[in-house]
Amino acid sequence: MRHEKINGATHIYVEEGETEQQVLRAIVKASFELARPAGMGWLHFNDSQQMTDEIADQCIMLEPNCAGDKTIINMDYVQGRQCKTRISRVEEGHFMLANYSYERNRGVPDPMLDKAKEIIAGKQGTGLASTSHMYKGESLTLRLKEYGFTRQNGESDWNFRKRVFPDLFNKVGGDRAMEFLQGSSAAEWDEMDKMLYLILVSENKDKPDRNALVKFAKGFAADPLEMRERWKVAVSA
Repeated sequence: MRHEKINGATHIYVEEGETEQQVLRAIVKASFELARPAGMGWLHFNDSQQMTDEIADQCIMLEPNCAGDKTIINMDYVQGRQCKTRISRVEEGHFMLANYSYERNRGVPDPMLDKAKEIIAGKQGTGLASTSHMYKGESLTLRLKEYGFTRQNGESDWNFRKRVFPDLFNKVGGDRAMEFLQGSSAAEWDEMDKMLYLILVSENKDKPDRNALVKFAKGFAADPLEMRERWKVAVSA
């Protein structure tokens, strides 16, 4: 399997030795594994839920419907996870991802497609994989653009996330804003992350004070996303 972006659309190709079903199944599983809940999706989210081959195959429609729709995969919310993965057929062995709906919610699709390649190669998942890539670089820019925020010239990921945090808090609520500030889905928070969130919402449950939110964001000694990744490297060394 290989993929490339052409004129804003991601094209996916089946390579020699692979079948369409194998590639599409891997994409369904990868999309599910790296998707995280949002909004009401939390009511149905189970962090230990696995996507089996049988369930994945139910998400794949290789034959067009009576209306001639070429959509092969259409994953919106699956068991609470915000997948936003819609794939259509271009021709045999050639598919195309609907980038806009994916990128506005999950950022660039490359990490998901790279994980699909790992699944095809037989690599097994180990627990809840990190989705920190959603809070970095182009993915961060794309996702915050959806909320009306634009990155300033030369602005780092951490400064971007800190700057928009107070206004994002007032626009979408504390949980979503805190995910961006922490650079991590709430599904991946540790006990300290959860404690910080509870302190934040308890102090701003009535009328959020913007100055207090600015102060809260500036209170971090460093980017929690980078600190978390350094800690993981140190532990695994």
